[in-house]
Amino acid sequence: MFEHEAMREGCTSCHQPHGSISSKLLVQRDANLCLKCHAQTPQGNGVWIGKVDHTQLLRLGSCWSAGCHTAVHGSSVHPKLLY
Repeated sequence: MFEHEAMREGCTSCHQPHGSISSKLLVQRDANLCLKCHAQTPQGNGVWIGKVDHTQLLRLGSCWSAGCHTAVHGSSVHPKLLY
């Protein structure tokens, strides 16, 4: 199992249990939720997260809705949290 490290902090690091204006009771919408913990590094005209250029990917939506990291709580098949 590849664990998403945010799970160690508990559900409330990403979810608001008593209600939220965002879907799935998330504390923030879009990729800003992911970028709270995952550092982005500007290089040239792009946005790099880790060693991957995410410039075009971030335009597609959030990390999970764009289909990039779909198993956000953890994955038993892939270290980049894919199903």
